[in-house]
Amino acid sequence: MAITREELLVAWGEPYTNRVVERLHRFSFIPNELLEKLAEIALPENWGNHLHVLKKYLAVQIAWSIEQEQFTQRESQFYVTAGHLQTRYGTPIYLAFARNRNQNREPFYLVAVESNMSAPTLPVPPEIPSPTDIPVGVEIVMMHDHILDDNADRVPFLQNTPRVAQMCAISGAIQWSLNRRLHLPYWYFGRMSYVVPLYLSSREDITLAPDLIAPIQVNPQSLLVRTVLKPVMPFGNARVAVQRHDQLPHWMLQAWREHAATASEAEIENPEEASAAAAASPSASEPAPATPVTRPSAPARR
Repeated sequence: MAITREELLVAWGEPYTNRVVERLHRFSFIPNELLEKLAEIALPENWGNHLHVLKKYLAVQIAWSIEQEQFTQRESQFYVTAGHLQTRYGTPIYLAFARNRNQNREPFYLVAVESNMSAPTLPVPPEIPSPTDIPVGVEIVMMHDHILDDNADRVPFLQNTPRVAQMCAISGAIQWSLNRRLHLPYWYFGRMSYVVPLYLSSREDITLAPDLIAPIQVNPQSLLVRTVLKPVMPFGNARVAVQRHDQLPHWMLQAWREHAATASEAEIENPEEASAAAAASPSASEPAPATPVTRPSAPARR
């Protein structure tokens, strides 16, 4: 029986969520040995503890493959690329999924990770969506209570300045970086957006890590700044948005190398969670996490 896009979308679930790794695991059983094999045969990257950044990368990229119909199939299996990951020789890496015959389990399970997959037709990587263009000259609107009060520890050098001066400093730093096209694509809550580096204490060397990072939401007449983050916090969401990790700025890669060993899965999964809840953004009304699915000790056999 053929596997349809509609079947896959239903099994995949609600697209507007930041809990994409949970959604991936509800969709498919992912054997640890195959995840480790993928990390081993792909170009070397630091995927963090328990390969959680890799899980997030796959959760978003596979969803794009399904939504864009960039998958092929044969009987009860379907094939997608592992996003844009390649081997050291530039060969795409493919994933094969099959229907899970174990009832009351995940609808699918990952059965193979290969660069030489045996399939009638091999898929191509999904297109990484482009964020909305940033309008010129629009107002920068900030959730200033959350930025300057709830996260005051992130901007300690501004604490003794008047509130208006603090807001002007952050707004000016955003505009300065936008003028120099230093903003980066950034996946958040099912859509592409941007993060902007904020150089507040020094601008002598923009190859160094900024003081803060500001995720921005592009609206027709404004740029909404929900929160400010430490430079390393958006790494998982920024990695999803580029084809290769070396396309990220040097300072972000360096900050991640120093932080990866201590980064929590919750931080990788949703670096803006506290900010989104405080600002009553769409994620504040997001459904509660589903009860974890008990997974079989080994993949179901056909």
